[in-house]
Amino acid sequence: MVVTVGRPVKRALLLVAGALALQGCGDIYRYLNSGDVGWALKTALRDRKSTRVELAKLTEFQWDEFLLFGPYEPTSEVCRRLELSLVACKSVITVESVDDSEMLMVFRHRGKVVHTEMHFRWHGDFTPIPDKPFSPQTAVFSVSIEGRGAAGGDWLKLRPVVENVDTQASAER
Repeated sequence: MVVTVGRPVKRALLLVAGALALQGCGDIYRYLNSGDVGWALKTALRDRKSTRVELAKLTEFQWDEFLLFGPYEPTSEVCRRLELSLVACKSVITVESVDDSEMLMVFRHRGKVVHTEMHFRWHGDFTPIPDKPFSPQTAVFSVSIEGRGAAGGDWLKLRPVVENVDTQASAER
């Protein structure tokens, strides 16, 4: 027996399938556009509900400096802070934040940029942006819920636990 499906039924099935596919688009978009570090942060903060995160444990590459650049930070300012010529900088900084929801993360090792990625603030908001870079020892953040995001989920703020090594060394003396 062959069952034929009319055009209205096909259209309805297509609409239902489309609606179901779109329901997960936010997560799919964030997954496809997040880097490894951003996705590891999302997993630690959103999925595992961590209240403290050590960035060095979430990275799979060597680094000794971690810098953050806020939403809409122009490439010229990123280059200035990294102390790189515009030509050298543009070869390693290939993305620029164009949205309130994203910020640039830059990792260096021995002065060389080893990893960059655009970070979605929904995965964890680092603002306000500190002026000084973090080391693997100081890139430790406490996590607190501060309101709701646009989609209704908890807004997670990341605050440094230790401001910098100099402050820590002074406190130990």
